[in-house]
Amino acid sequence: MMALAALAIVGTSCSETKKVAQEGEIIALPDNPNHRPMPASLFTNASDSLIQALGVSEGIPSALCAYLYETDGKQILFDSGNGVEDSQLLPLLEARGITPQDVDFIFITHLHGDHIGGLLKDGEAVFSEAKLYINNQELEAWKAMPEERNAQVRQMIQAYGERLIAFDVKEALPCEIQSIAAYGHTEGHTVYRIGDKLIAGDIMHGVALQIENTDICARFDGNLEQSAQSRKDLIEFAKREGLVMYGMHFPEPHYIDFKTEK
Repeated sequence: MMALAALAIVGTSCSETKKVAQEGEIIALPDNPNHRPMPASLFTNASDSLIQALGVSEGIPSALCAYLYETDGKQILFDSGNGVEDSQLLPLLEARGITPQDVDFIFITHLHGDHIGGLLKDGEAVFSEAKLYINNQELEAWKAMPEERNAQVRQMIQAYGERLIAFDVKEALPCEIQSIAAYGHTEGHTVYRIGDKLIAGDIMHGVALQIENTDICARFDGNLEQSAQSRKDLIEFAKREGLVMYGMHFPEPHYIDFKTEK
């Protein structure tokens, strides 16, 4: 079962003042400039009849988002998008008056390239002042991979140096952010809770298909059984607690409000 860790406030101060757009707001930062649906063929255990019944044969509505959270003068990112030539993360931050140097903390859900690519440019750290938080189980799993599979992760580790902080889900995190182990998609896939909000990473790649069919997995999921269980557990948890869930691949409006179902 998925660990639901209720964590205390870390000792790191969140009282220093920087630019703030709107206190406590979760802001979606869609990284792709255009709509890119998920091909139905990526969901290998979904039946053709279900896909047709849901009307998603031509593709499942999807997105690729990072999220910005602003609290007590701190600028906090969750993931960083692809970091490719047409990535929109930095332009969207700039539109809010935020430079990469203004970002204080970055929390990574997992280490797939579409979630950490925006951390680096030409091998250097894009966010030169930010502390980078990564679940230790996720980090160690990637460090143990063959070099041809983890080159991007190794570059990230070198670029962020002592500003990279590996944590366990039982540990406290800055600014009252809590971590939830939602393993399966990757070995250390991590969800973050902020009050009544969840940053759910890749808990679902195709919401239209998976929200009512939690056993359906995307080809990207490393451990299909564990991934399906984490998805089921997190959705049930969100319904029970009346939470708002933000997912990195959720289509507009990029969240699901489970408050009305509580």
